[in-house]
Amino acid sequence: MAVAKIMSTKVLDQEWVVLMRAARELGLQKNEIQAFLRQYNKPTTTRLHK
Repeated sequence: MAVAKIMSTKVLDQEWVVLMRAARELGLQKNEIQAFLRQYNKPTTTRLHK
């Protein structure tokens, strides 16, 4: 029972909570935030070292 209770508890990063609340207060919709995050999560083909 204790393991199930721990597994169902979600711990949120407070910095993300603040960031998401600020985005929502600016009028951004959930899909706009997701699209923004996705564009910076794509792998790049840029070489960092030659």
